[in-house]
Amino acid sequence: MKTLLYILIAMSTSLTFAQKNLVINGGFDQNTDGWWADNLNQNGVVKKVGAGSCMIVQYVGKEWKGADQKINIPKGTYAIAFSAYVKGDAIQGGESYGAGIVNAEFLNGADKQIVSENIAQVKGTADWKLYSKLILVPQGAKKIKMLIALQSTPGIVFFDEIKAVTVTEDEYNKIMQAEAIAQEAIPKPFVNASFEAGLQNWNGTGIVLTTDQKAGNAAVTITATVAEWTAIDQTADVPAGTKTIEISGWLKAKDIKQGKDPWNNGMFIIELTRDGKIKTSDDQLVGTVTGTTDWTYFKKNIPIPDGTKKFRIILALSACTGTLVADDIQIKMDNQ
Repeated sequence: MKTLLYILIAMSTSLTFAQKNLVINGGFDQNTDGWWADNLNQNGVVKKVGAGSCMIVQYVGKEWKGADQKINIPKGTYAIAFSAYVKGDAIQGGESYGAGIVNAEFLNGADKQIVSENIAQVKGTADWKLYSKLILVPQGAKKIKMLIALQSTPGIVFFDEIKAVTVTEDEYNKIMQAEAIAQEAIPKPFVNASFEAGLQNWNGTGIVLTTDQKAGNAAVTITATVAEWTAIDQTADVPAGTKTIEISGWLKAKDIKQGKDPWNNGMFIIELTRDGKIKTSDDQLVGTVTGTTDWTYFKKNIPIPDGTKKFRIILALSACTGTLVADDIQIKMDNQ
């Protein structure tokens, strides 16, 4: 999401010049004109840009205090780029809904809500921050209700430069393509090494246990009742300049029956590639277990061949049956 935010910021100037801001007085330079509110006040001192910002104040109590503005969606609009600067001062929160917020509610022709999208949420004391979100226009939406509020909590929230800019289908596709390119450029780290987040970031079939772990609160089990390849894996990037990689982890075997070949056991493997497909060396075996064992620690240091950009960690039952348990897979890289 951070990548999309940066892209929207970069494109916001061109979009703004191409399409006008649908929000009336989103910078609050004309006091609070254009906003329906009883609790909104202009602040000419605490502001991000222009002549002023607006603020909602609640020193005690937990009333809902807010303001809104209804906007017609121009015909043919494909998506809308929303953005706003928000600042918090001693917003106590405490509940999931206790915050300073900016929401965009899409309405049908009868002013009935189709969907509500949160653009910004702030708690505590926080300096000015730009929040941004690109949203496809829902089917049947005719209007947007821009809502700014202090949700049932003491504190002060400030708003400035609230924008809703129409985006064509072509512009939307260009933004999505730019995000995809930017995401590819961001190094992908090896994460969830101890399976505390279940199988997040791992591919394949496994079961996470919280009753038979080596470290932390969880471990992964890979079970096969038929002698075929059964595995989980995770691919990550090798940072530029890396000279060696150290791989370590814990394995445990439960009634693993070796397959027809000597290497058909529970396996811990690392694969090195240029691009996730073209290998830069033979796969390296870090550890192997068979039969029934207690937790066993394995570690291996491997020089990184020239041109290596990615590595893949594989935990597998190689054409054998039984259960492989793994935990605390660690990766250390050295550029010396």
